[in-house]
Amino acid sequence: MSPGSITVRPFEGRDTAALLDCWARALPLDAITLDILERKVLLDMNYERDSLMIAWLDDALAGFVVCFVLNKPIEKVGHREDTGFITAMGVAPDTRHRGVGAALLDAAEKFFRARGRVIICVAPYTPNYFVPGVDKDRYADGVRFLSEHGFAEYSEAIAADALISKFEIPPDVLSKEKRLAAEGVIIRHYERQDLAGYIQFQRDLMPGPWVEDARRNLLELTRGRFPPEAIWLAVDQGKIIGFCQNENEHFGPFGVSDAYQGRGIGSVLLARTLHQMRVSGCHSAWVLWTGERALKGVYGRLGFAFTRRFAIMKKQIA
Repeated sequence: MSPGSITVRPFEGRDTAALLDCWARALPLDAITLDILERKVLLDMNYERDSLMIAWLDDALAGFVVCFVLNKPIEKVGHREDTGFITAMGVAPDTRHRGVGAALLDAAEKFFRARGRVIICVAPYTPNYFVPGVDKDRYADGVRFLSEHGFAEYSEAIAADALISKFEIPPDVLSKEKRLAAEGVIIRHYERQDLAGYIQFQRDLMPGPWVEDARRNLLELTRGRFPPEAIWLAVDQGKIIGFCQNENEHFGPFGVSDAYQGRGIGSVLLARTLHQMRVSGCHSAWVLWTGERALKGVYGRLGFAFTRRFAIMKKQIA
């Protein structure tokens, strides 16, 4: 390569160490391990040879972009035939403003155009996403860069964390739970006999990606790698009307049927899950994707505090 030249090409195994180093420097709050790289990118059902592209500036790996289209459909969503997804992108700090990011975006657009996509979304809720969108505070320069290249924010996500090492279920939540029980709504752990009804509840009322998350966790449960007590259900006369779950310290998702909103069911589910997490040895809980209303409401009441704010962005390319 000549001095100052930029080359973009597909990732190869021999690039692994350099890629992980570049990723950590480009996205310091979101560095990954080899296990995560393999699990969330290289072993993703949607991965193609050109899905992970890296940019070299002279003899240094200067940036990367992770692209994919839905070759495997998402339940209730399908293939999103018009949309391509960027799940991660970064440029090493010492190589910025030298055309590396623009070269990576150009390669990404060619990837999507070749597959008939006319919209590019940056890190929405997709299989194996890392974080939602772009951190508005820590990566403000990234938001500006994408905006300058035709991307616009169309949604926002908020991350929140809670210290739960001393968490106790508040008395008012216990009172709500008692009142709900008197009304016939029981909050309890998932049981193996719930499987068919639980999956149907997810299919009928929850977003498609949540259905896939539920199925993945239940498959892991059958292998002894996911504890049934990590799922709490709200049940009315045998009918599942709400759920809440955790994956180690990752809390959520959780949801309640619209017909049962406003009765405190969500608060009880959340509190029971946080208490179970503490009993199971977790010292903190985090939710990666919520909104202002939820943070000021049920999450805030039970100890969650704001940590990060993300811009979900997209661009029309045709």
